[in-house]
Amino acid sequence: MFHCNTRILQIVTKNARSTHVKSKPRVGSTNVHNLIAMHQKKKLKKFQSHFSAKLKVIGSGAPGIPACLYLISDHSNYLFNCGEGTQRLSQEHHCKLSKIDNIFVTHLTWKNIGGIPGLLLTAQDNGLTAVNIHCSEGIDSFVEITKSFVNFPSLKISYPFNNGSKVYDDHVMSVSYVPIMKSEKYAEESCSDLYTKNMYHTNVNGKRVIDERTQEEDGRTEKRMKGISRTMCFICEVHPKRGRLLQQKCIDFGIAPGPLYEMLKKGLNVVKEDGTIVRSKDVCDPDRPKVTFIVAECPTEEYLDSFVNQPAFSKYQQSTNEEDKVHCIFHFTPENVFNSERYQDWLNKFSGTEHIILNDGNSCMGSEAVHKNQYMLNMLHPEIFPLLSKDCFTEDKKVDNDCIHHGRAMQTIEIRPEPKQLIKPQFHNPAQTYIDEILQIPALANVLEELKANIAKKSSELNLDNIPDYPRIVMLGTGCSVPNKVRNTSGILLRITEDSSMLLDCGEGTLGQLIRFYGISKSNDVMRSIKAIYVSHIHADHHLGLIGLLLRRKRVTNDTLHLLIPKSMISWLNFYNDQFESINQQYTIVSNSDLYLNHHQLPVTIESVLYNALNVKEINTIYVMHCKYSFGIAITLNDGKKIVYSGDTMFSQNLVQLGQDCDLLIHEATMEDGLEKLAKRKCHATTSEAINAGKFMNAKFTLLTHFSQRYSKIPAIPEKETNVGLAYDNMELKLPQLPLLPLFYPCIKIMFNEYNKVIDG
Repeated sequence: MFHCNTRILQIVTKNARSTHVKSKPRVGSTNVHNLIAMHQKKKLKKFQSHFSAKLKVIGSGAPGIPACLYLISDHSNYLFNCGEGTQRLSQEHHCKLSKIDNIFVTHLTWKNIGGIPGLLLTAQDNGLTAVNIHCSEGIDSFVEITKSFVNFPSLKISYPFNNGSKVYDDHVMSVSYVPIMKSEKYAEESCSDLYTKNMYHTNVNGKRVIDERTQEEDGRTEKRMKGISRTMCFICEVHPKRGRLLQQKCIDFGIAPGPLYEMLKKGLNVVKEDGTIVRSKDVCDPDRPKVTFIVAECPTEEYLDSFVNQPAFSKYQQSTNEEDKVHCIFHFTPENVFNSERYQDWLNKFSGTEHIILNDGNSCMGSEAVHKNQYMLNMLHPEIFPLLSKDCFTEDKKVDNDCIHHGRAMQTIEIRPEPKQLIKPQFHNPAQTYIDEILQIPALANVLEELKANIAKKSSELNLDNIPDYPRIVMLGTGCSVPNKVRNTSGILLRITEDSSMLLDCGEGTLGQLIRFYGISKSNDVMRSIKAIYVSHIHADHHLGLIGLLLRRKRVTNDTLHLLIPKSMISWLNFYNDQFESINQQYTIVSNSDLYLNHHQLPVTIESVLYNALNVKEINTIYVMHCKYSFGIAITLNDGKKIVYSGDTMFSQNLVQLGQDCDLLIHEATMEDGLEKLAKRKCHATTSEAINAGKFMNAKFTLLTHFSQRYSKIPAIPEKETNVGLAYDNMELKLPQLPLLPLFYPCIKIMFNEYNKVIDG
């Protein structure tokens, strides 16, 4: 029994409404009283029960889009799986990254973990100080190796690995870990494959050679094998909602309004001065039952035996107890496994449960803002700003069972205070709705009319009705380190011919941008055309989309891809290939330094294969002023046209040398003029510095990109710059069309400056 002044308070363990435990401190012990007060405060926090909570689908798992789910509560957010692009969708749909305390990962594949580095980096910048990542063994090494290109100095990352024997519990819910293993037959095959992988290591030149040490480390290898073959499902029980305190009953028991009311509300019993125990359940309405939901993934048919026979699920399938009813299950299981007879039999054993499918059989890509922005820009020039594919707005496949739903962004299931059924909001407004909103902007109609007249005049002067279809440039990502609704991270598709293309940088979400732009079927053709991917430097916003794109490309072609990358990237790619998924059979690595201007070190035969695959005359690189091993690149086409890309850099005399007399310079312009000191500190360029680089190299046109979020919609450029343009995501250009871009700027300023005022007002 705890003495507090003249009152005696009873702190009750777990089942607070049915049991009480007496404990008496030593008289006069101030330290003991302080400890009790601290303990009591912690208990009260733990027993907080009056909170709201909802489950929210952010990514449906459609091709190019992560499958991810949030549990959002008043106290904190919980994220289930974090594929590439999660941070961009989270920000658009107002899921605060700074409130993510726990990330739960079902299976160690890129589709589940590819977004973790970028999300943690942004969450740290937003104030997150600590996070738990719940997953099978291996996630810690994944995060650790990413620290070679991302930095988490202010973030404590914990990995509470659990083999299923423990339960994670906090003030919102308890989570049971349900391990799923490959059947014995498949596990043996995987071990054999992994053993073969581990017989090799990478030497200083990036080549894979036999490692004799592996044969002496069977124990360690076996441990790694076990970690790789495991997946994890999660049974989540959101704590019961405490019943309402009945004031009249408190008065009947002789308890006056005051501090004891708060104790009783928390489910704690109290002892009156006369020794009478007043139980919380005697003065409160009954608790509302806990709410259970399951996050499930059966990655392949190799796991089905373990999955369908898992005893942890059987409890909820066979019980007639209302307490054991599962409110909803989120299926991250791939479409082919989900549709299998055994999986469907397992699913149908849950009574009254809603099922939400989150896999690549879905179509919703989650971002309405991208389409709205493109409708605005399309009004400037429908060819340079084509409307995006509408694949993501097609209706999902029909499901006979009313309890089964295909995942779409913004689907919500309310859990607290009352559990409710799935809410399916309308995701996409008709095109005319966007256009009508835009045309409300004062004076825009007149400016658009003037722009169209100027475009017609300029097009006639340049004879733009009679230009070749290729080469063309598609800007897939024109923002800096953090993606937002308008701009994704760096990515440029250079389509040299219909059948040969090259990617210049491949930031997180590049695959999704390709699919949004072209649609699923046409994007497969475009991926077949990609013969080389160039990465300018190893910062995350320039290469974190590479693995996802390689995995997708492997599904549509076996053609060899040339990776033009800094040598420092090789260890990252080999690590992922060896530990998680096979990617290295489809590419040949070319070090950027081997293509250095006037000092090529690439064997003539390999260089010839590269040039022939791309249909180009020459490729040259040069060091620029950013981080270590940052490169700029110049691609000279067979017709002599020269395209230069700066990557990230301050004003660089090296780049000026590389780009002499080029037809197009694509240059980063991260900072606006006036922020020269900040730009220098971060080794980036201001707008004027980028423009001057173009002038010094006598570039025919300079296209600015890589804009800070400060002014992502309307970056400022100096007046009277006739050969300078602003890049936007989903802009497609042919070289002769470049002189049209400066004509857009007056209209863009009005459009983006006034649009939000009109809509908000």
